[in-house]
Amino acid sequence: MDISDDLLLSGFTGGIAAICANIFLYVLNLFITGNNINMPQLTAEIFLNISHNNINLVSGMLGFVWSMAVGGIYSLVYISMLNKTGWNALFLKAIIIIIGSWLAGAGAIMRLLSLAEYVRDEPLSILAFFIAHILFACVLFLLVKNIRKTDDRKSE
Repeated sequence: MDISDDLLLSGFTGGIAAICANIFLYVLNLFITGNNINMPQLTAEIFLNISHNNINLVSGMLGFVWSMAVGGIYSLVYISMLNKTGWNALFLKAIIIIIGSWLAGAGAIMRLLSLAEYVRDEPLSILAFFIAHILFACVLFLLVKNIRKTDDRKSE
């Protein structure tokens, strides 16, 4: 399969990578005691007035969909940077862009919007959130590398 439109490619790859990262983080959080963070809940908190204790099925589903949209935005930034800097070192660029976005998002934006305050004192939860983003970057890299196969683009 070859998706040559960047917006369609980013929506598809970002959504799939977000689903993988969400599931991974959910499973990882099963082994972490105390409060933990999950991406759909965090994304729902951007739009809805919820807290760690009052997320329900509807807000959880909306958060899951919105999390996929955020994954698409991450992917669009990644693909745009590949178009700007070249289609080489795809894996390293995925790691740099996603981790950089995570630092800006999880650090600055979450603090400014007072999101997920219930996990500020939970380093294992934050570490799991970080690891889920690394997994997101890996899945994103693999999807983009295998879907975007054109002669005018170099890949690893």
